Amino acid sequence: MTPSRRLRRSLAAGLICAAALAVSTGAANAKPDAKEALSTNTFIGNYLAGRQAQREGDLGAAAEFYGAALNQRPDTPGLLRQTFIVNLVEGRVATAVALARDYLKEDPDQTIAQLTIAIDHMKHKRFKDAQALLNKLPDEGLSIFTKPLLIAWCLYGQGKADDALAALKPLEDKKGIENLVEIHEALILQLTGKTEEAGKLLTGVIERQSPPSSRVTHLLGALLERAGDTERAKAIYNLYLSEHPVSRLMDTAMKRMAAGKKPPLAIKNARDGAAEALYDIGSSLRRQNAHETAIALIQLSLYLKSDFPVARFILADVLQSDERLEQAVKEYDSVDAASAYGWSAQLQAAALMGDLKRTDVAVKRLEKLAKLRPDLPDPHLHLGDVYRRMEKYPQAAKAYSAAIERVKDPQAHHWSLYYARGIAFERAKRWKDSEKDLLKALDLRPDQPYVLNYLGYTWIDQGEQLDRATDMIKKAVSLAPNDGFIADSLGWAYYRQNQYDKAVAELERAVELRPQDPVINDHLGDAYWKVGRKLEAQFQWKRSLSLDPDKDLIPKIKAKLDKGL
Repeated sequence: MTPSRRLRRSLAAGLICAAALAVSTGAANAKPDAKEALSTNTFIGNYLAGRQAQREGDLGAAAEFYGAALNQRPDTPGLLRQTFIVNLVEGRVATAVALARDYLKEDPDQTIAQLTIAIDHMKHKRFKDAQALLNKLPDEGLSIFTKPLLIAWCLYGQGKADDALAALKPLEDKKGIENLVEIHEALILQLTGKTEEAGKLLTGVIERQSPPSSRVTHLLGALLERAGDTERAKAIYNLYLSEHPVSRLMDTAMKRMAAGKKPPLAIKNARDGAAEALYDIGSSLRRQNAHETAIALIQLSLYLKSDFPVARFILADVLQSDERLEQAVKEYDSVDAASAYGWSAQLQAAALMGDLKRTDVAVKRLEKLAKLRPDLPDPHLHLGDVYRRMEKYPQAAKAYSAAIERVKDPQAHHWSLYYARGIAFERAKRWKDSEKDLLKALDLRPDQPYVLNYLGYTWIDQGEQLDRATDMIKKAVSLAPNDGFIADSLGWAYYRQNQYDKAVAELERAVELRPQDPVINDHLGDAYWKVGRKLEAQFQWKRSLSLDPDKDLIPKIKAKLDKGL
């Protein structure tokens, strides 16, 4: 395996190291002449432009083009719904509300349109109207959760706190959502002055969660702070940090307590409560990869409560995972810098500038953040990742070194720092320094499969410590049995030790796990040739060439196709 191959393997394993310590290209933007196109396009031109923009993830442009097409031919089947959904997911909720009203004239039973209008009622404190519309939602699908939660907050908005709590009772018997129900019961109790009861419910939620969520930790910790129980509040924050040792999400609370200040209520009224409900359900759907619905609910949440840092942070995170990087940066930049999520948002936005090939901007942002927090390694770590993606390995190693210098007492979770620098050193042809860092990473985290794989394979590739290296890769396979790159490493280890039958078996499994990887297909071709399966070897080499291999691999594969091994 070539050094560049090892690098791709390390990134494909999901170990971009800034992500380990925190916590493509961007979607196409509307072209500069988009407005002119809107005024001159035919209906079909606007419609097709909208579809193309939607496919590229530029929902802002899609909303404009669909809107123009809808104005030209309002009776086109399905276009009103499409325009409504795009506007809602893009966060143009006021426009989506108007479209939802027209949509319901066509189909009065459309749940998402009814929900959108109900949220608009709540935003304008028309709680009785919102409740009437929510009552029409079916008791199935997503409405099973959203309907009673939002009705409860409508009742609270009408001054009926007891009725609001009663509205949540039917949900208590539904398995899997106990935490959701008790969070909102606690929030209503807190608003009615029943702080002790609210604290007991939130404590129960924390005890059931594993690991505890940052949101519930903040809600319970703040409640305890306001009640004057700062020792218990600190214990709650430290409980979260014990599960998330590199998180910065508790920094704001810790500083606040050290300064003797008390936090304001996070949920002050019915609209805030409804926004919390929509955020809770949306963030849950995000974890289930139902991204479009999650985004729609979080956008409705922000429509109710624009100053909602955690919701905006999660929205940015979903957009980032969908590779809508321009929009993700915009949302990260909109997170209140003074909030608990401000620091993480600034780091993510700066790092994404590197992904968007705006390297100068990324470097400037990260260097500024490094000066703001000289105690933290995070900015230098992200900076190292930016340089590494640019293949500027000496600069990457220097940045990682700066991050490591800020860690006075390395703990197990710092393994990724040494792993990252080890990769940079290896790519910069400083193998002994790389080997030292990779061994340090294993010293901190002995069972880390990707470090075991990277170091073990490099040894085999260099003909060093073959037995130990093979054992390390076998261990990595046992720890990550479904990782095609690690399976490939074991197959190639067998190949380098002339155990060709074993190599074939392992490399065939690797190809099944990663069928589109050119190097794994090339390796399998080599193993087939060695066991006399020459036609199959040529097939694998040809397949490898079709999968866009690295430039340095192409002539080697062509030579094998011409002359064999």
